[in-house]
Amino acid sequence: MILKLWQLVKKFPTPLLLLSLSIVCVALPVHSTELTQENFKSSIASGLWFIEHFSPYCGHCRAFAPTWEELVEKNKEGSAEATGVKLAQVNCAVHGDLCSANDVKGYPQMNLYHNGELVESFKGARDLERLTQFLKRHAPTPISPSSASENVQEEASHSSTPNSSGSVLILDDSNFQSAIEEGPAFVKFFAPWCGHCKKLAPTWKNLARTMQSKLTIAEVDCEAHKALCKENNIQGFPTLVYIADGSRTEYSGGRKIEQLTDFAKKASTSHAQPISSDELEKYVSAESLIYVLLYPSSDGKLLPLLRPLFSSLLGSPMVYTVADPPQSMKSRFSIPSVSAWAIVALKDHDSTTPSAVYSASTSASSSQHDDSTLEHIKTWLLHNRLPTTIELTQDSFQSVMNSPARPLVVLAAVTPTLKVKVQERVEEIGRKWRTRTRGSGMLGINGEERPVVFAWMDIEKWKDWMKSMYGIKYKGTLELDDVEVVIADHKALIYYNTDHSGSSIRLTSSQDIFSALDDITQGQILPKNSENLIERAARYLNNKLQSIESYIINHPKHIAFFILLAILLVVYAIRKALADEPMDRDYVRMGKGKADRLD
Repeated sequence: MILKLWQLVKKFPTPLLLLSLSIVCVALPVHSTELTQENFKSSIASGLWFIEHFSPYCGHCRAFAPTWEELVEKNKEGSAEATGVKLAQVNCAVHGDLCSANDVKGYPQMNLYHNGELVESFKGARDLERLTQFLKRHAPTPISPSSASENVQEEASHSSTPNSSGSVLILDDSNFQSAIEEGPAFVKFFAPWCGHCKKLAPTWKNLARTMQSKLTIAEVDCEAHKALCKENNIQGFPTLVYIADGSRTEYSGGRKIEQLTDFAKKASTSHAQPISSDELEKYVSAESLIYVLLYPSSDGKLLPLLRPLFSSLLGSPMVYTVADPPQSMKSRFSIPSVSAWAIVALKDHDSTTPSAVYSASTSASSSQHDDSTLEHIKTWLLHNRLPTTIELTQDSFQSVMNSPARPLVVLAAVTPTLKVKVQERVEEIGRKWRTRTRGSGMLGINGEERPVVFAWMDIEKWKDWMKSMYGIKYKGTLELDDVEVVIADHKALIYYNTDHSGSSIRLTSSQDIFSALDDITQGQILPKNSENLIERAARYLNNKLQSIESYIINHPKHIAFFILLAILLVVYAIRKALADEPMDRDYVRMGKGKADRLD
């Protein structure tokens, strides 16, 4: 059958065949006016036009097509629901230059034009109701007062107020992208058969009610939408991800309603709160760690530039902004006089000595801040957000031990009866360490500045983990002198529990701890491994396998070449072996007889 079709196609003249293919490519179902390079400007030169830029190869466009058709039908001239806005489409697969000229960055993109000028691009969920309200808001035809009031309320509830219903938003391939573009969202990726997911379900609904009109709470069924979950790199269930301003942060804290609510409120709160210079002391006293942006009010581009970076902190810590700070404040924080603006990190309720300062000599208005500069600022924000002292719990463990700053954690194993005394002692040692390091709290190791965090952990609750990781055994009731201390480099899965002389590190002596830290810097003590030999070998092999897998995914052409080369080598080896195989003895004997007779 295929052969007959091919023979039939071959009979067609080439120009006719090309013309047929062109007609097929262009003849896509269009349910509104189709604009081209030739008629685009002249068509939209007068009146209001709502244009959908699409590609026939875009899955989102195909899913959106029925909604667009309904919108066109509602806005046909003479329709009772017509808004007076003209609708049209541009096929970007055919008119790519036109779409590029209109700054189309994705499909479908819908732009509103008035008398040939771009008014705005539609943002938000692409459902019929929101699109209709968008058009009514810009409608040139009069709308009754009651209708206008209703439209304003509807538009506010849909566009400016997230989670207006107080319920979990169900996401799938058709609405996922538009939902996260509309604003911040806390998304649960789950599987129906997952026990932990079932347990979390009522809490997640409760969170949606709690965050009504504050934050979108959503979920994706990964059993029904496997491709979508794969795109989001979901590797386990449930996975909770906070998405805002294009950045994604996986939530690793506790799953009780109080913990989830606390995270959601912090993450969704504005992360750049303006205050006066006189108010700074109040916020430093109330919070153990804050960032303060000091900047000139004349630099109007700075806050929009930095706001996405502040959002990535998810409210931990909060960022406060002081416009036109007095010179006395700059001098207090040792900010160079040539600095146009600066970010100051203040820890431990200390408003005098900053733990770190990031300063820039040029304003955002007068210089181009490239991606590398913004990435450097983001790295600074993430590396200086660790507290000096903290209790390690299920909620705080990941943020400290697996921080990208790779801290050294001075960890004390405590019992509940000693917790208050140990906390007081650890906080005292932390203050001394900051004084010793002129406020930074950093330790230089192999040319890299790394933060030191002083922490304590409940050994009764975590006795098995602390024994397997650091060899600390639970011994019941302890005195302060008996508290065991280790210095952990969790990212590298190594730790230190003695100084260079072999003496145990004691919590009662800050000098013991500081000497051990100095010994680590100078390489005078060898670390111990948190894993045994078999575990280290397994991790090494696993890392190698992941590297190989990554190479295969990123270099498919190389892999195809190596496979082809291997096949050729195997074929060559087989042929070589067959060519070198001795002939059958009888055949040789027969051949020899013939040769003898010829002689």
